[in-house]
Amino acid sequence: MKRISILLAVVLISLTACAQKAPKVIRLLEPSYSEGLTLLQALKERKSSSGFTDREIPLQDLSNILWAAVGVNREDGRRTAPTGSNRQEIEVYAFFKTGAYYYNFKDHTLELVKEGDFRSLTGRGEAAGAALDLLFFADTDTTKGENPDGGGAATVSYVDVGYVSQNVYLACANAGIGSRARGGWDQKKLTETLGLRQSLVVVLGQTVGYCQK
Repeated sequence: MKRISILLAVVLISLTACAQKAPKVIRLLEPSYSEGLTLLQALKERKSSSGFTDREIPLQDLSNILWAAVGVNREDGRRTAPTGSNRQEIEVYAFFKTGAYYYNFKDHTLELVKEGDFRSLTGRGEAAGAALDLLFFADTDTTKGENPDGGGAATVSYVDVGYVSQNVYLACANAGIGSRARGGWDQKKLTETLGLRQSLVVVLGQTVGYCQK
């Protein structure tokens, strides 16, 4: 009996480890356009939240939030968030406790960048313990020559990312999920740890998740 109990324990541990393994690709669902609040109701509910938990976000809500951020909303490939001269320089990375992912807006999928918990690199405060942290990077190769100081993102990128962040706020309000834009990321460690292109510069972070009552 003791041997059977040990074997069952090993099986359970193995299953738990498999469940926690980060998939290489997360195929997101089509946005649910006909469900939820009206635009004005979502604006009424929009706020910066606190008290985040690590409760998992349902796939449909996650899909809606990422699509709202920078998803394709027209047949010509243009997206939900406007950018100066349609540069579309903002790239979205999603950080879960199991791994860091790139949001491929063309395929509406999350692609694994690196397995592991890197949420502590994404911002101050509650970022390390929330279900999801989003980082919005500007590809400075796309806006080259528009930042006279060099070494950072162009001014237009700080405007463009505001549209993206507000889209996320509204999608979260629609789903009854908390959200907060934040700073405090570690650009150098993120670039080195995840092997990111040097041209990618973080311009804003946003924590997403259910909050304590």
